[in-house]
Amino acid sequence: MECFPVIISSPSGGGKTTIVARLLKSDKRLSRVVTATTRAPRAGERDGKDYYFWTAARFEAAVKKGRMAEWAKVHKDYYGIPKSSVNEVIKKKLCPVLVIDVQGACTVKKIFRDAVSIFIAPPSMAELKKRIAARNDGTKDIKVRMESARKEMAQIKFYDYLIINDILPDAVRECRAVITAERRKVRRLENVTGKGF
Repeated sequence: MECFPVIISSPSGGGKTTIVARLLKSDKRLSRVVTATTRAPRAGERDGKDYYFWTAARFEAAVKKGRMAEWAKVHKDYYGIPKSSVNEVIKKKLCPVLVIDVQGACTVKKIFRDAVSIFIAPPSMAELKKRIAARNDGTKDIKVRMESARKEMAQIKFYDYLIINDILPDAVRECRAVITAERRKVRRLENVTGKGF
């Protein structure tokens, strides 16, 4: 099928949020997936648009019934992607974009086998450290994030594509090219059969 989940991961400071924002703006056939959380809404956030704001009991029930594509507990709150969120986007004939960590990516690929995974990497660990330092002032936090980044980078081999985010517009263009190429794969084009090819 032409509509398939697009998984995008990167270490903190890798640029995934910026790249995804540009992809969504430039390609109307992509759609962000609404995730669920048990944390309280922040100012301006709306249920069903920014997040699904669930109670802990509802979230735990969804996990127990196998309704989550992936989930994690961060500090005291749950975060996760309901399978229905992904399927709703596909029903609209759009590609759902999932911005998730390496562990979540592995879980989602087991459920949505036609998903395409893209890892966004920094040009170097030194550059990544500079980027993290530019937006954080706690040296302990930088150390923790760098250690996490090394662990995440070790998982690149499990992804379909690797894009180096050295020059942002180039990285966005490469991501777009990957998605376009995947859309044109013959195995995804169900409507090709019976057209004389």
